Amino acid sequence: MFALQVTGQYNRNLVIISGNEEPVNIFINAQLVNNQPLNEMRITGLTEDYYQVKVKFSRGRSRGFSDELYVPPLSEIVYEVLPPARYDRRGEFIIKAVYPVSDNLPVYNPNAVFAYGNLMNNGEQNIQNGQINININNTATVPPQGGPVVYVPGYEGEIGCVPPVTPERYESMLQAVKNQDFDDNKLRVAKQIIKQNACLTVNQLVGILKLFDFERNKLELAKFAYHYVYDIENYYKVNNVFDFDSSIKKLDAYIKQQG
Repeated sequence: MFALQVTGQYNRNLVIISGNEEPVNIFINAQLVNNQPLNEMRITGLTEDYYQVKVKFSRGRSRGFSDELYVPPLSEIVYEVLPPARYDRRGEFIIKAVYPVSDNLPVYNPNAVFAYGNLMNNGEQNIQNGQINININNTATVPPQGGPVVYVPGYEGEIGCVPPVTPERYESMLQAVKNQDFDDNKLRVAKQIIKQNACLTVNQLVGILKLFDFERNKLELAKFAYHYVYDIENYYKVNNVFDFDSSIKKLDAYIKQQG
């Protein structure tokens, strides 16, 4: 391990934006990031896949909340935070974008930048502009610059989750469902592996749905998997697996209920 001074952001970044413009304080793994509440901020120097992130709204009327967030390798992921509502006691993190790490990150460029490694080492916040000091492994390489990370060619719509499983992992999931003798068992296993793997493309989901014989099981899994799909605006493709218009209408009604 050694210290290296680089320009821009290295490895993984997290951008937090307040959805209702109410300034927030952010805690990562119980460590306070910003002493002064802010509407938006970038946190650099992250090295793990998952972090426990807590949001505290500054005006006191909104309850704070926390969740475990995924931070993709060699990328910057942007989360919008929305406070709990009266009808829903839990706040929400919404993925807005995912970009490869580069010196000139597009769209979201908050003025306040905090180095997570410095928070841990110094016990205080550090607003950085331009160059940052970070600790990296000497075998690491700086990722190439480019546009947004896209897991589905040509897709530019809303992102439901990230990242979708690799083709190799997907084939293993598909085989696990195929190995079940009965439709109900297929449904149980499919739900389990989708929840464990957390994210699919719509085409991957369609491939799993085609393994089912009974319409009711297809519909139940299609509703369940709606919260585990990357290219969420392509979800209309799921309609092609159904034999009856009534199933399509039921799925459409369910999606509308999700907001």
